[in-house]
Amino acid sequence: MDQVLRSLRLSGGSETRELENVASTSLGVPVVSCSSGTAGLILALRALGIESGEVITPALGFIASAHAIRAVGAQPRFCDVSKESLCCGVDELEAAWSPHVKAVMPVDLLGVPAPMVEIMEWAKSRGVAVIEDACEALGTQVDGTACGSLADAASFGFYPNKILTMGEGGLVACRDRALAERVRRFANQGRVGPGFAFSGEGYNFRLTEIQAALGRSQWSGLQQRLEDREKCARQYLDRIRSVPGIRPAPAPELTGNGQMRSWFAFVVILDQASWRDAVRQRLSESGIETGIYFPPITDYSPYDESDRADLSVTLDYSPRMLTLPLFPDLKEEEIEEVVSELGLALEFVR
Repeated sequence: MDQVLRSLRLSGGSETRELENVASTSLGVPVVSCSSGTAGLILALRALGIESGEVITPALGFIASAHAIRAVGAQPRFCDVSKESLCCGVDELEAAWSPHVKAVMPVDLLGVPAPMVEIMEWAKSRGVAVIEDACEALGTQVDGTACGSLADAASFGFYPNKILTMGEGGLVACRDRALAERVRRFANQGRVGPGFAFSGEGYNFRLTEIQAALGRSQWSGLQQRLEDREKCARQYLDRIRSVPGIRPAPAPELTGNGQMRSWFAFVVILDQASWRDAVRQRLSESGIETGIYFPPITDYSPYDESDRADLSVTLDYSPRMLTLPLFPDLKEEEIEEVVSELGLALEFVR
């Protein structure tokens, strides 16, 4: 870090280039750095020419996906998610289809991969672009293919709750170098050359050299971080099976060679939504912090009046989702304590 500070280069220097090279090698596609995962979604949409019309995205997820769509002048059209993964697939996208759709934005919720092979085939038949919100899925692999490498463009985020963090920061994975160059231009005020050479619109969505150095230094430990979090998640899975009233959030099993789930969070599904507030309160009194991932985006203005398909799965699962502590240094005895206290809390509310 001292070397970065002494370089007097605040952005666009060797650390940024090295981070992009490392990420590109890992993902297998061209990569452009940016200031956040949300900025990455905006850049991807703009670089793909999405400035009007509708973009289909799941209602179950973080609100940033919808904000990014509105930021470029398009409108989100909300779809439901699958009961098997809590991600949208072709069936959910097709159910939300309208003639005004210009792109779709599947979300790899909680590190679970959306079925991108099928989505890309469907999108090709419909003639629309695919921007993958992979902000929670860095490191996820399906059949040896990195999450975020199949879409036209995909965004990754590095906020403090992510697998790797730079405080803030993002990366845009692109289908080819031409798209990557368009993303890079938009991220840097439309700059197309040295000095004051600009073409068209742009933003100040650059990553700083300090952030890039933090990201690059952590990337070599990504696999270990993934394995540590998976170990904690497996310990949770083994223990909550015996606790009545809850079950793990649905997700396809990703084990074996070429398969890896990036455990962004560990979420359980309560049998009854009415239990959640009381359970959270009891756990808080025991010193155990919990979270809620995620309320439907359509709960919030201006999206409460947006066009949407049937959202029955989203509306069923969202109020029953409870997020338990998960971080690489979580000890086995702490997991046992969390599950024990959760069981006691459920006994109290049932």
